[in-house]
Amino acid sequence: MPTILTTARFFLFVLSELGYVTMIEHFFKTDKRLTWTMVFCGNIIVLYIFVFLHVLTLAANIMFYLGLALLVIWFFIFIKKPKLNVSVQLSSLWMIFYGVLLGTTLVTSHLEHYDNFSHWAVIVKFLYTQGQLPGAADKIIGFTSYPVGSSLFIYYVTHIVGFQAGIMLLAQFLILFSCMVSLFTVVRDDSRALITMMICTFITLFNYFNIAIRMNNLLVDFLLPMLTLAAIAGIYRYKHQIKLMTINTILIGATIAIVKNNGIIFVIIILGYYAYQLFGDSHSIRTIIKKIFNFAIVAAGTYLPLMVWNKHVKTTFPISKHEVSLHEYESIFGSKSPATIHKIIHKFVTSVFSLDSLSTKGVILINIILIASLLIIHYIVKRKGSLLRVLIATDVTILLYYVGIFLMFLVSMPTPEALQLAGFERYASSIVILGLGTTAMVLAREIDASLYEQNIMLRNYRSYRSIHTKKLYQYSAMALLFISILMALSENNGIRYNEKQYTKTEPYRVERMTGNNMKLNHTHYLIVSTDAADVNSYLTAYVGKYYLYSPNVDAQENFIMDDDLFVGLLKRYQKVIILQRHFTFNAMTKKIYHKTYGPGIYSTKDILDQKTYVNDLNQ
Repeated sequence: MPTILTTARFFLFVLSELGYVTMIEHFFKTDKRLTWTMVFCGNIIVLYIFVFLHVLTLAANIMFYLGLALLVIWFFIFIKKPKLNVSVQLSSLWMIFYGVLLGTTLVTSHLEHYDNFSHWAVIVKFLYTQGQLPGAADKIIGFTSYPVGSSLFIYYVTHIVGFQAGIMLLAQFLILFSCMVSLFTVVRDDSRALITMMICTFITLFNYFNIAIRMNNLLVDFLLPMLTLAAIAGIYRYKHQIKLMTINTILIGATIAIVKNNGIIFVIIILGYYAYQLFGDSHSIRTIIKKIFNFAIVAAGTYLPLMVWNKHVKTTFPISKHEVSLHEYESIFGSKSPATIHKIIHKFVTSVFSLDSLSTKGVILINIILIASLLIIHYIVKRKGSLLRVLIATDVTILLYYVGIFLMFLVSMPTPEALQLAGFERYASSIVILGLGTTAMVLAREIDASLYEQNIMLRNYRSYRSIHTKKLYQYSAMALLFISILMALSENNGIRYNEKQYTKTEPYRVERMTGNNMKLNHTHYLIVSTDAADVNSYLTAYVGKYYLYSPNVDAQENFIMDDDLFVGLLKRYQKVIILQRHFTFNAMTKKIYHKTYGPGIYSTKDILDQKTYVNDLNQ
């Protein structure tokens, strides 16, 4: 639970970010629904530059205080020329409800997902405590090729607010929430409740297809499509303002590229849409050449940070897990036999076409929505629109994305994981969320263009074709409002339910026993656990490495062995951590030392020397 001091620090952080937002909106006339995402991505790029200059902590401090200074400057500008024009729309009220609802839940949540402890939370903790990127000697970081994009922003928030699991989750939610707000950029008339509530319903629909990971973890598979949607919204909004469109695209595109290695797929999607808008009205050769140069700058700007990262990985780490390397890919692919490749293909195709697959249901839903909307607008409203082009483009994008993740399983993933299609639903959910988001934005424009009154200034309670269409509009808007609230509450309750189950998990047992050590050390720990499944999947060891903050942590459940092997096992460690009273461990210690041990942290030297226990919780 956040303390008063933590709450005050978070309030100051928001004010600092508001300083950047207000000044950017004032001087560059950006859309307020897009500015927050631009600022957050700007934070990441700035920290990314300075972490390579070995002044991460200094850069974070300067950026924080500069934001507060800019807010003060904006305040004096506002006092001299007050232009306050506040209008509260239904979409704003709903997003405030949604943000407060999930934000307050996430800030009181704990980390549970496996990958938080294998990498995502660990790298944030390393940045927080060490103030630099990990080197070859820092064995605590196993996935050294993973970029640090979103981790830098989470580090920044924890550096200012405080290091807690809930603060890390809230930091990631801030980026996600800003991306959700950006979807409303396509809304031409904020007073149209049906359109805004439709987008709100799609936002809650994201949660259903994100169920494989949810928002109570630091994984980035939801963040990638949401940032992509924010970039697409920005390109659409600034399509007649080339400079703003370019800046917005570079900031978000470069951020996506360094969030995760496969983020380059989403960058390509963004660049494709950017090129579509950039060259759409080009006629003269001179204009085309100028725009080609412009596109080259955007492509280079988005890809440059990833090039820097790949160079860093190659020069820093002799061997890097999941390194983006042609030689590495050839090695992994070459290790797979024809029979293995056939099994992977069969399992992948079966999963893609299975109606039990959540992502497949999502793809079908996207097509149903687009086709139904296309038929209604064409035959009932009798208006030609862009839905057919969007349908084709969406399906082609989804198809190419599935080909991409298939090649990932085949070429870059180790055989055991590839045979299990490890993370398939998580990866596939990203493109489903992207497809749903683009569908929501396109429908917002198409529905608006299909309304009876096209002049926004003339729209009022009488602006309907008939009393029948007015009732249909109102009932539809009310239904979507009800559905969106219900789905938001459902997602929130799901996260809260998982949090209530936290006391039954291995992360809880380890955290309760060890606390959260913030000093990097190289002590050798053996965790004694009764949970065979978590030990065998290496979850217990990864959780121990995170909370004990040491790379030298192992976990074991079975201690049925010869006496000499048991003694030799203990001699390899400096500390033994017993999470629960363990039958086979105590059977061995009773047999050899005539003692048994309850839950606690023990020195192996004391156990071997038959001395007093250390921190025996049963005493």
